[in-house]
Amino acid sequence: MSDATVRLQLHFELELATPPELAGLDHAALCRTLADALGPTVLRGLPAIAGKQLTPLGARVVRHHHHLDAAAQAARRVERAQVIQVAPHLTDAEVDTLVQRAAARLPAAESEQAAYLRGQALALVNEYRLVPCVVEAQLTSGKPAHIEGRLNLTNGHIFLDASHRQTRLQAGQGALRVSIAGTPVALAAECSGHTLTGPVLDVAVASLVPHRDVLLARWQAG
Repeated sequence: MSDATVRLQLHFELELATPPELAGLDHAALCRTLADALGPTVLRGLPAIAGKQLTPLGARVVRHHHHLDAAAQAARRVERAQVIQVAPHLTDAEVDTLVQRAAARLPAAESEQAAYLRGQALALVNEYRLVPCVVEAQLTSGKPAHIEGRLNLTNGHIFLDASHRQTRLQAGQGALRVSIAGTPVALAAECSGHTLTGPVLDVAVASLVPHRDVLLARWQAG
């Protein structure tokens, strides 16, 4: 068997965590540095080992060549503002934690980043962070009402006391004013219907962002 009759290709990709000075090399220097580091132990050793493993089949390595390529992957950076925009319920320390954790797997597409960061934020902190509030609305009777509840900073839902199980709000009112007790903050809520627990009221998470500091301080005050 003097000539090769089968071409065997083995392809491996190794993802390396490297020091900044190595990742910062240009393409040619990076490839050269890695090739020197691998040396004959890897570049010649693999064909030798493969040949031994193939011997029981009656096959031998006639010739071989290798191709080495490497590309530095630019580390993606997560800005604190990106996290706060999708997760205003996180404290400063929690935002800093998420900035560090989320960078490694941040999607390249900007259209996917907000959903990814929101998911990571909820994985980090998904507890209820409640602040007392009052919702101004019209009842089905036409009378105005001030409905006390608790706004969950984590997802914008407003929890109502059991006393409001029979409360029914007039349809078509549009946005309802929500005042956060003990603060000057006023938000807008939407009523999406009624359940056995009363009106279903929610504030958009994005609308919490401008008031984040005040809302978190109110939550921490208890």
